[in-house]
Amino acid sequence: MCPTIGVFLALLLLLLAPAATHATPENGDQVLKAAREVLAPIRDKSMKVTMRVLDPSGSERVKRLRGYEKRDADARKVLWIFESPLELQGTGFLAWQNESEADSLWVYFPGQRRVRRVPPSLRRENFQGSMFTYEDLIAVFFLDYHGNHELEGTRTCGDGECFVVMSELEEDAFAYDRLRSWIDTETLLPVRVEFFADELLKVMNVTETEKIEGIPSIVRVEMASPTDGYITHVHLEQVDYNENLRENMFTIEYLSQMGK
Repeated sequence: MCPTIGVFLALLLLLLAPAATHATPENGDQVLKAAREVLAPIRDKSMKVTMRVLDPSGSERVKRLRGYEKRDADARKVLWIFESPLELQGTGFLAWQNESEADSLWVYFPGQRRVRRVPPSLRRENFQGSMFTYEDLIAVFFLDYHGNHELEGTRTCGDGECFVVMSELEEDAFAYDRLRSWIDTETLLPVRVEFFADELLKVMNVTETEKIEGIPSIVRVEMASPTDGYITHVHLEQVDYNENLRENMFTIEYLSQMGK
């Protein structure tokens, strides 16, 4: 056989060969594992955040803050510093999460010029009057929870399809008993999360995503209560990944310095 013809046939076979496909998750654990792996390349993150809190009367409060995150195989550290409004300026929040230990949480109040360690129960309280609790921001937002995850199937969501997973959470691990997560079958980002206790408490909807540095990312999200009309909109801006943020940024000393 002529070498030129051999090369041509080899290229033709490559072109006709079926494209490799990713394995389709077959159960709830696999869906959440795949969704978490989307975030795996992110070692650290910095961003500016605008939070708009609306009450049922239509009154709106706008808060702006800077956020920083750093993670390794089994731990995550989160730092938030408020820039406005004036009464919150300099207020900071630091959280350390480790799979083998209870969460550690600290808050810095510039008016008192001191850092105060707060009990883990604070994670169940609303974050500065918003519809997000502290545990939503440091755990649920990352699909970082354990439990029994049942795949309810796929459903239409927006212009695409979503895996729908119902998670029965470990007892007393969160303020919620169950979470129903809608995970986009293409991006594997959460599109919607429903929070249940005895009844539906609130719903988180992702309203805008984009690729940042090649990573599918959430940039706009809202949390709403179906019963009392409170809504919180969050916009993540100037997001940067993997800047090698210094470890000493996530310390009590740095928290108090940033708040000055």
